[in-house]
Amino acid sequence: MKHQVCKYEELELERKKAVVVNGKAIVLVKSKNGEVFALRDVCPHKGPCLSLGMIDENCSSSSVGEYIFEKDKEVLRCPWHSWEFDIRTGRSIFNPDKVRVKTYEVNIDNGLVYIEV
Repeated sequence: MKHQVCKYEELELERKKAVVVNGKAIVLVKSKNGEVFALRDVCPHKGPCLSLGMIDENCSSSSVGEYIFEKDKEVLRCPWHSWEFDIRTGRSIFNPDKVRVKTYEVNIDNGLVYIEV
């Protein structure tokens, strides 16, 4: 079922917004290129709201002390223990095959953001 959750312009400053749809806590995240993604707003590790975390570029390295920022991969970092989740897929960075948060389909129509729940 499709639910209107906010106006697109509400995601301009912080790029994320916590909403509740049918009792489900969801966080909307706006990418740098303007796309909007929706993830369950609960970290699977210890349960804090991911909406209280930071949006960042994913960092990888091939050796100690080397940091490579991947501009096409944005992550939402948990505020408690810094677990990172890809905003597009909900998959964790450290164990993408086993740890993830649920994602929801997002549609934008006439400046309004809708989520399929």
